[in-house]
Amino acid sequence: MAKTSNVLTTVLNVLTLLLGLVLIIAGIWTSVHPDSATLCEKTFAKPYIFTGTFLVALAVIGIVGAFFRINSMLYIYSAVLLIMIVGLLAYAIFALVVTNKRISKAVSNRGYKEYRFRDYSKWLQKHVVTDKNWANIKSCLIDSRVCLALARAKTSKDFYRTYLTPIESGCCKPPGNCKYLFMNSTYWVPPKTGPASDDSDCKSWNNDQKKLCYDCGSCQVGVLSNMRHLWRKFAMLNFSIIVFIIVIYSISCCAIKNNEDIPQPCHI
Repeated sequence: MAKTSNVLTTVLNVLTLLLGLVLIIAGIWTSVHPDSATLCEKTFAKPYIFTGTFLVALAVIGIVGAFFRINSMLYIYSAVLLIMIVGLLAYAIFALVVTNKRISKAVSNRGYKEYRFRDYSKWLQKHVVTDKNWANIKSCLIDSRVCLALARAKTSKDFYRTYLTPIESGCCKPPGNCKYLFMNSTYWVPPKTGPASDDSDCKSWNNDQKKLCYDCGSCQVGVLSNMRHLWRKFAMLNFSIIVFIIVIYSISCCAIKNNEDIPQPCHI
């Protein structure tokens, strides 16, 4: 059975090597073609290259160790996998904890909800949406034209029945308590008597398509809500990844045992 565990380890690492190369190529392409990439895509260039390089290095260690039956390399490979398992598990638990709080408010007779900072954990408020990184996030939102889809609503009645994502609700319209008057999906005017609330977001609203409510607190909360959703999905995905890595780790451990001078029984 020695061949089986070594072959499986080699094949899995060849696939990992290919994935790493794809990420590196994607990162380099984004870096050398800045004009054809949005700010969001540029942001991912370095993480792609870093992750790809890590996967390539890990895959090479695994392939050399398994193909040539060099246990010292497999020990390093297995140790890295073990660290990954612990790290991913810690991240998954942490992500579920900091994204646990959420109490969105449904707006009466509306197809959407509105959100406030108090709906989210203090850690998310302090570390995710900050003055330091909001300019980049805002530019990313503008480049991706997140509010463009709202143009499908032609009347106020249609608009108020439309389901809005947290980002659309927070960034593409003035908050409901401002009582702005609907002209079209992204064009609103205040009542003659002025906004119905002293909320600073009412003053931040601008009908310029590149401004809208991107400087509003409600927009930042919309981004928080979106990140919360993505983090929780990724946290759940992490558990599947952990199971997969545990399988690879078990196979590599089996390969190490089978490479010993005196083979020990192994099921793989």
